[in-house]
Amino acid sequence: MRILLLNIFLLIGLITQAQTEPEYVLKPPRDYTTKPAKNAAFIELGGNAGLYSLNFDRIYFYKESLKLSARAGFAPHMNGYYVEQRYVIENNFIVLPNPHHLEFGIGSTMHRNYNPTQGDTAIYKWENIWFGTMRCGYRYQKQNDGLFIRAAITPIIFSKDVIGFHPDYFQFWAGASIGVSF
Repeated sequence: MRILLLNIFLLIGLITQAQTEPEYVLKPPRDYTTKPAKNAAFIELGGNAGLYSLNFDRIYFYKESLKLSARAGFAPHMNGYYVEQRYVIENNFIVLPNPHHLEFGIGSTMHRNYNPTQGDTAIYKWENIWFGTMRCGYRYQKQNDGLFIRAAITPIIFSKDVIGFHPDYFQFWAGASIGVSF
């Protein structure tokens, strides 16, 4: 029995000795000069989707004074019992060195709308209204992870919907965004 206890204590001692060395190595911190923050998640008030939108932006071409980014966004809107959706896609040209940029872009927004059809009977149906958007504004995004801010003039060019062409097919609009870059 004593030999068994001695072997157990010896085995426990060897196991604890083997675990004193770390089993993992910590990765060094990210070097933001070689791997800058290229993603951003943000909420935009006004802008391409109307009242608000939830968005993701990714810089896919990165140089110090010129960057290209793609953006995708989504905005749900209530219309009675129905949830209308707006989907935003946009491509932006970002100029000037970090962290203060000028941003120019062009995009498209699809508004999935619930409307009555024109005719003798009131039949309701879903329709897709497409409109083009442009962007000219300011963008604050550092190379490091952190705060992301945008403000821009975003004119809208409406398309034809079930009612026909809008008489005010071109409207000036503006938007402001806040979020985080990573």
